[in-house]
Amino acid sequence: MKKNLFLLAVAALAMTACTNESTEYVGDTSPQTREISFTPLATPQTRAAVEGTAFPTELSMEVAAYMVEPTAQNFFAGTTFTYDYAGGASASSGKWGGTTAQYWPLSACYINFLAYTGVTGTATFDSTTPASAATITQSDNSSAQTDLMYARGNGEVTFSENALTIPAAVPMVFKHAQALIKFTVMGSTNVTVNNITLNGAKYSGTYTITHTNYNLKTTQSVAGTWTLLGDAANVIVPGWNAAALTGSPVAVGNGLMIVPDDTGAGDFTSFTINYSLGGKAFNFTYTPTSTNVEQGHKYTYNITFTSSEIFVTATVTDWDNTNTAVSVGS
Repeated sequence: MKKNLFLLAVAALAMTACTNESTEYVGDTSPQTREISFTPLATPQTRAAVEGTAFPTELSMEVAAYMVEPTAQNFFAGTTFTYDYAGGASASSGKWGGTTAQYWPLSACYINFLAYTGVTGTATFDSTTPASAATITQSDNSSAQTDLMYARGNGEVTFSENALTIPAAVPMVFKHAQALIKFTVMGSTNVTVNNITLNGAKYSGTYTITHTNYNLKTTQSVAGTWTLLGDAANVIVPGWNAAALTGSPVAVGNGLMIVPDDTGAGDFTSFTINYSLGGKAFNFTYTPTSTNVEQGHKYTYNITFTSSEIFVTATVTDWDNTNTAVSVGS
């Protein structure tokens, strides 16, 4: 059986690149107390946690902040923001409100933020300077398939000519901490693909987020590193019902999010296609030339059945979309 693989690599995602899981801090010029809250700018789409087409309202956000000016100090150590939460001062629906209300200062200042969301295990901000780092222990995510993300942002309150201006639009872009692996199938209508299993992949570990220069107004960046990865497992791609193939590619379920091994070791071993032909079931196991993945990237394996062969090609893209955003403000 012939097997071909063409890996189309795309340039690595730059630290400053925008993804679709974006937020903005939005305020107004009224010189009165304004609570920090999160507001969706677009209706979340289905499968948002997997595809990244919208920030899912079912996820809460953990946010910490550091004031750079006029006095360098922690602004707040870590607050949970929950969608439709009515316990804050804003007490309004359609927002992520803080379980402990946080307010924009009513004097000139500059504040840097660090946030994360989609944790299946436990997570803590740095105990001394929370906006500088967070450590997340991600439990087995093979069934939950939760999208772990992190972000940084900043907001500057200015005072000029007796007018106080709270930030109107300060971008805060969430990045994916895991890698997404997807499959498509097409080909002979005599073939039915029953399921696809990703073999030897990691679904847990410790993720450390570092917010570099959190105490400065410029040259900030945020990045994360995986360590202490859990045991590997073989997991069937969820969300797929056995179906006969057609002449057009069809996505197999929702894909699988896995944990990249930052040491450079292979991140999975192979994948196995279970298919039926002529009333009999067969397994075809394919091992790509490279089994290394990078966080924030999507790997799509396109599988084509002919009358006598199985072809596999692969593409690598930034795990990204461009049609939604979430606004954060007062």
